[in-house]
Amino acid sequence: MKQMNFEALFEHSSLGIIFSNENGDIEMANPYATKTFGYEPEELIGKKIEILIPNHLKEKHVSLRQGYNKNPGPRAMGGNINLMALRKDGSLFPVEISLTYFEENGLRHIVSFVNDISVRKKSETELRKLTEELEFKVKERTKELSDALIELGHTNKGLNLEMEKRKEVEKQIREMLEREKELSEMKSRFVSMASHEFRTPLGGILTSVSLIAKYPKTEDNSKRERHVQNIKKSVRNLTNILNDFLSLDKLDQGKVTSSPSKFDLCQFLDEMVEEMRETSDKKTSFTIEHKNAHLMMYQDKEMIRNIFINLISNAIKYSPEESTINITTTLSSQCVLLEVKDQGIGIPIQDQKHLFERFFRGNNVTNLQGTGLGLNIVKRYLDLMGGEICFVSQENLGTTFKVSLPLEKP
Repeated sequence: MKQMNFEALFEHSSLGIIFSNENGDIEMANPYATKTFGYEPEELIGKKIEILIPNHLKEKHVSLRQGYNKNPGPRAMGGNINLMALRKDGSLFPVEISLTYFEENGLRHIVSFVNDISVRKKSETELRKLTEELEFKVKERTKELSDALIELGHTNKGLNLEMEKRKEVEKQIREMLEREKELSEMKSRFVSMASHEFRTPLGGILTSVSLIAKYPKTEDNSKRERHVQNIKKSVRNLTNILNDFLSLDKLDQGKVTSSPSKFDLCQFLDEMVEEMRETSDKKTSFTIEHKNAHLMMYQDKEMIRNIFINLISNAIKYSPEESTINITTTLSSQCVLLEVKDQGIGIPIQDQKHLFERFFRGNNVTNLQGTGLGLNIVKRYLDLMGGEICFVSQENLGTTFKVSLPLEKP
């Protein structure tokens, strides 16, 4: 039974099976082997195994065969290297070979299993070629897509730049429209304010002049003097309004420049407060505290005069009769800190963020004369001199303005 199974396996195997001895002589070859190598049945018997080896490897194979005989065992070949076999007609074909051995009657026999892998190699070659073609096409397509993306990126960049330009133009147009709107509103506010502010003192002057004519007698001197004072007050108001307009116009045109000179701020403020006390219509008290005896400054004296006349005038205007205005000067590092504190009507919380805008007046001062330009001019003068201004205020409890000025013009 074993003999029959062996013969069936040997005769009908789809692998080439070759038996050889230690000397490399072929003893048996199954039909698949003889057919694969192109030989007739029994034609290989007695031939050296090297007859099946490519010519340039025959000598090397002899040494390899001898090495195997010294250390025989199961061995597979061709998995990681390309093995070629030689047909009778001289053609070569790829193979995978497995070796094993057995001994019988003291003689060693080598069994070679030969698998023709030509079809598989052809398929692998075709598959590799197809893969390479696909890889090439993928690379080519990828490059096309990459170029398209780059072009699209350039297009998008161009569109983005165009959009940015349009947005910038739109922004400029909106800003121009806002400026036009602001200028229109300012013009309306200016006309309304100017007509009111000029009408009041002019009406007062006209009334006083008319009444003076009715008091020709000497005993009417006190009445005439009262009206003369009213005229002077109205003229001062008009002068102040015109000065505000002139200052604003010069600032807008960039014609105002700082002309510094050296002076003692403490002495300067004392003189200024005394002058304002004498000309004030209200019975206002002043307290001045200089925490440093002398504060020598190198700044524009006229600008500082305008700043503090404005702040002190506001303090007088918005404070009740016989109230006290506190003025304090302090030297801090290279800056002078000056505070003007009143006990007046204060600034409503909703108005405070607009306080330094031109023509702005708080909701609680509509019955008091003013242009709404003074604090805007103060802020702009301080900007020119490198100074700052801030305030603390509570409605009906008063306001404190705090000014910081460098001792020297920056």
